[in-house]
Amino acid sequence: MKSITLYIIVLGLVFLSGCSEDGIVDSKPGDPIDSVTNLEFSIDTSGVKLTWKLPSSFPEDIIQPVSVFIRVKTDGITADTKELGDAPESYTYTSYDPSKEYRFTVKVMGRVDTDEPHVSDLRYSLGKTVVIEKQ
Repeated sequence: MKSITLYIIVLGLVFLSGCSEDGIVDSKPGDPIDSVTNLEFSIDTSGVKLTWKLPSSFPEDIIQPVSVFIRVKTDGITADTKELGDAPESYTYTSYDPSKEYRFTVKVMGRVDTDEPHVSDLRYSLGKTVVIEKQ
């Protein structure tokens, strides 16, 4: 009987430990960030080089310089993500395999100064995507 009671207590604690609200983001207030423009790619011996233009201006609460977030999908599966700091306008992906399809999604990522516990300090633009078909 003691082992069943102990089992029920441990099981209850496991379930209750997942009920924490510390990771919940209630809102992402503020003006949106414009997307990158002129997203293009080229392929050479070093890999896939992506280039883009950042927006010419940002909302007032965005801390400069902004970062860029890149998601790489290979044959429909996320293969890599990168966060590039200091307002970059290019990136070279060196693991390119021409026998696979690639989708590169590029987003502008800005930080804001907030002390609110359930307000995100990150804001993303909508993503722009380029697709490279299998060779």
